[in-house]
Amino acid sequence: MGTELLTDPEVAELCDRCSAGADIDLRHLLVGADDDELRLTQNAQPALCFMGLGLTLLLKRRAVEPAAAAGHSIGEYAALAAGGAVGAPQVIKAVVERGRAMAEAVPAGTSSMAAVLGLDAQAVEVALAGMSDAWPANYNNHGRSRGGRTAPAGGGRQARHPTERERSVPHASHGPRRGAAEDGARSHRMAVAASAGHGQPHGTAAPGR
Repeated sequence: MGTELLTDPEVAELCDRCSAGADIDLRHLLVGADDDELRLTQNAQPALCFMGLGLTLLLKRRAVEPAAAAGHSIGEYAALAAGGAVGAPQVIKAVVERGRAMAEAVPAGTSSMAAVLGLDAQAVEVALAGMSDAWPANYNNHGRSRGGRTAPAGGGRQARHPTERERSVPHASHGPRRGAAEDGARSHRMAVAASAGHGQPHGTAAPGR
């Protein structure tokens, strides 16, 4: 994922600082980790967040400064750093805490997600009606939704529509069971937000500096 990005000395140095601050081997996740490792949310979240931070650093080197930064889900944290509200090592530490909390609340293999293409929100909800272990997780844009399941994907259930596509993740990162994870990471999230001068970082928009 990040092999080429880490060839830049400044990005590599930032990676080492973030790794030390969060007690995680980001270099391994970005360069050496296999698909199975990166499917685990506690590994995927800090790796994805750092990719955003590293690319932001390269853009700023070219004098591309954001007037504001916004993000959804894991992007909320990258937005805080991109906007200059919080330092990159502090953000990665918070993301590591968040990923671990989500992994504890929704262990790998107990849920999954599927992307549904070509159906509107109402059609997705009709297809899931009466299913107690499946729900719409989020609506990314018109005609594209994600659904969460409490049972592993491929556990004997056929896709309800030919446009359903199973995501290769062992957990549903958006859905009712995510609440326990958010509660587990809440204290750290609030600390990050307070240091940035923002409220709880959900749907964050950080002014650029």
